[in-house]
Amino acid sequence: MANPDSSSTPDATAAENEAPDRWREVRFRHSPSFVDVLREARCSLLVSTYQAGKLLSIGLADGKLHFSFHNFDQAMGVAVSPQQVAVGAKGQIWFLRNNAQLAPSIEPAGRYDGCYLARTAHVTGGIHCHEMAWGGDRGDELWVVNTLFSCLSTLHDDFSFVPRWRPSFITNLAGEDRCHMNGLAMDRGRPRFVSMMSQTDTAAGWRPTKSTSGVILDVVSGQPVTHGLAMPHSPRWYGERLWVLNSGFGTLEVVDPASGRRDAVAGMPGYTRGLGFSGPFAFIGLSKIRETAVFGGVPIAEHRHELKCGVGVVDLRTGKPVASLEFESGVEEIFDVQVLENTVCASLCGPRPDQDGAQDIWLVPRPDQVEQLAATSTVGGRPAASGNRGPAFPTSEAHAFGGSDVTLSDAQFQMVLNQALRLQRERRIGEAIELFQRATAARPQSAEAWNHLGNALQDAGQQEQALDCYRLAAEANPTFGPALQNFGYLLVAQGRVDEGRQRLEEAQRVQPAPVNHVLIATALPVVYESIEDVRHRRESLLARVQQVVNDGVTIDTTATLVPTNFFAAYQGENDRDLHANLGRIYRGVDLTRGRPVDKSRPRPRIGFLSAYFRDHTIGRLNIGRIERLNRDKFETVVLSVGRHQDALADRFRQVADKYVEINRDVAAARQLIADQELDLLFFADVGMDALSYTLAFSRMAPVQAVTWGHPVTTGSSTMDLFLSGKELDGPSGEGHYTERLVRLPNLATYYYRPQLATPAKSRADLGLSPDANLYICPQTLFKFHPAFDEQLAGILRRDPHGELALIEGRTANWTRLLRERFARSMPDVVDRIKFLPALPNEDFLQLLALADVMLDPPQFGGGNTSYEAFAVGTPIVTWPGELMRSRITHALYAKMGISSLTVDSGEAYIARALELGTNAALRQAIRAEILAKCGVLYEDDAEVRDFEHFLLTATGR
Repeated sequence: MANPDSSSTPDATAAENEAPDRWREVRFRHSPSFVDVLREARCSLLVSTYQAGKLLSIGLADGKLHFSFHNFDQAMGVAVSPQQVAVGAKGQIWFLRNNAQLAPSIEPAGRYDGCYLARTAHVTGGIHCHEMAWGGDRGDELWVVNTLFSCLSTLHDDFSFVPRWRPSFITNLAGEDRCHMNGLAMDRGRPRFVSMMSQTDTAAGWRPTKSTSGVILDVVSGQPVTHGLAMPHSPRWYGERLWVLNSGFGTLEVVDPASGRRDAVAGMPGYTRGLGFSGPFAFIGLSKIRETAVFGGVPIAEHRHELKCGVGVVDLRTGKPVASLEFESGVEEIFDVQVLENTVCASLCGPRPDQDGAQDIWLVPRPDQVEQLAATSTVGGRPAASGNRGPAFPTSEAHAFGGSDVTLSDAQFQMVLNQALRLQRERRIGEAIELFQRATAARPQSAEAWNHLGNALQDAGQQEQALDCYRLAAEANPTFGPALQNFGYLLVAQGRVDEGRQRLEEAQRVQPAPVNHVLIATALPVVYESIEDVRHRRESLLARVQQVVNDGVTIDTTATLVPTNFFAAYQGENDRDLHANLGRIYRGVDLTRGRPVDKSRPRPRIGFLSAYFRDHTIGRLNIGRIERLNRDKFETVVLSVGRHQDALADRFRQVADKYVEINRDVAAARQLIADQELDLLFFADVGMDALSYTLAFSRMAPVQAVTWGHPVTTGSSTMDLFLSGKELDGPSGEGHYTERLVRLPNLATYYYRPQLATPAKSRADLGLSPDANLYICPQTLFKFHPAFDEQLAGILRRDPHGELALIEGRTANWTRLLRERFARSMPDVVDRIKFLPALPNEDFLQLLALADVMLDPPQFGGGNTSYEAFAVGTPIVTWPGELMRSRITHALYAKMGISSLTVDSGEAYIARALELGTNAALRQAIRAEILAKCGVLYEDDAEVRDFEHFLLTATGR
């Protein structure tokens, strides 16, 4: 353990008259990287220890590890959901509700960003509750590994437990621990795999063969997936892969469910039990083992005196342990490890805060809520145990109407929905979700409530959960059009296009709406199956949209969001006529009432609009442009769609003369922008965000312009200018836009040069082969047009030492679809294509620097990524076409004065990539040339002066 930090702490502060054995000293040490991992993952840990009877919360405070210890007699399995934590203990399961809104006020104020309060317990009796997990359609059903009775159980108030599944070889329900079932892997809310010590049907029959008879069972089929393990624990389905701890060997292993093959990922210095994941990191519980018959014959027992107790961290990209926490005294075994996502430091109040040395926390209603509570709950009544009869959701202090199971009157129900909708408009998404969840718990048959909850979850980036909500809304009311519409739209966005279109057609049948015609017409795949699939979808798209126009359908955008048609751009065709047709359908309003540019002002007032003025490609492309604008000549108003909290968003706030947050009410947003009385409204992007796109069809300033954040025409008659560059558009560029095309000398941005972090990482650190010729194409997966497969396959076929690295899709389905296409189009080389998990920006730059060659997709190439790659000297092969979306890398090369990596055919593309990939001397020479010349791309005030000239000319100055 390198350079460990050591410390000790009592696990509780002894009360004045408390017996000495109520608390013990716990000594621990950790690698400095343990803090770094938690900081990067932005998570904290819950760790249970059966032997010490504790639940540990491990987070960060003031840049250091923060521990708290909470007494749960014989603490075992832990289950975490966004709403609550369940803790298995002796004879009962405790439920701690999420009350995150209290966290900032808990002393010391500002330390905590999470708060979990013990509320209820369910008495199961001594069932040896090993692992637990939340599942069900709403994530509120607790599944329990009932080891004593050899089954999976759920809970119900009227019973100790409800046996739901047991292996086929277990002949009857008996409290005899026949196979020592101990672990559970969930997949999409359903049990998928379980671990057990053996397939035996006699009392404690697993014990004699435990070192060799461990098995992972498929819950659906009941058949073994793999066997021959030594006391396996903690199966998990994560990143579309099956992981398991082969505890008797102290290893983390990955299992192929189809073949049963197991590959050891990492060996750990302890008996492995308890497994949690966050991003690229696996957190593994490590235990010492007792000198008992239970561990006799277990391989790792040969090294008993070398074993550690604590938590180890493995980087899944490399398979290497990267951090560790070791308990030197006070704790000798770990039972479970779970991750609290997006929580840096959590405050827990368990059932005995007096024994934990924790402060008491009371949660009570406001005075104005008491009458409502008294009218809607039974005095002295007890809410149903969490996970038994419905969702258990957190209490929100400012909006509570009691527990989630409280019946609401019609007026109260509507009040909850109205409050939640207001919070959602204010971008207080977490609070809105809490209230919508309370509404669905009170009215589980309300399609409206489920639909609203799905919308809020989408705003929070939780698409899978949103899909579940839309499905429940449709089940509650099959004629509720908005839910069917949202369900279909999101299915399309996830790549399930035909299924999504079917839902949209259902929405139109049950509740006709003009926007449904456009949604159905523009439903497109994220990843296409083949070139023929692209052709067929393109013809259908153009014909369907033309039919909508011919039918005279119009959509009033003054109060209705309209779909962006985002994915059409990735078909690689000129979209001018398509978007012009959409512009004939969408009708906006002119709020300027003919107001001209105010030339009496000493400075023109320029508004900059985007939903992405944050740590995002659009943010990085625009922050310098605004920061460097001459304040003596221009007044700037930054119009941020939504509320963003990160360092880049803070810079936008600081640099603007005025910073305005735009909520997602269309009419209110439009009026708020018009009220700024801008001379020119500059859209940093149009076509990526629904509100920005909708606003583009109205006039809120005398002059409106857009640029290449999304390099496609808007089709809007109220968009006057499209800002481009002389190399960004080809000779026929004017024919690609409904706006007037303005070509500046360069790219009209001011890009801050990114810097590589130190120390540098190796390919092995990122899970790549150290000796391969490394080609990378780190673009989002919808840029992979099927025609590009020919070049990718040609490169790999001609370079047997070549390896191609891509980045996984935003959803697992995108990755699956592209993998399947590659398996069809290049089956002979598909095994040399590696999909890496999404990387933090620092690691992404390291990947670019480690690559031999970067490949620019010909149909829709890189922009921000090319700026980043050139900053570290990485050569990019590019094949520009006529459309701007394929020419940004070419334009950057043109500014550098480098032409040798720009090609004009598919064969030339392959040949040039191979020259660079296989010729180290040539590659180094090209890299040196790029590093010598790329300085002109970054922090160039001349580009800002060009932009200023454009603004002055456009406003008639």
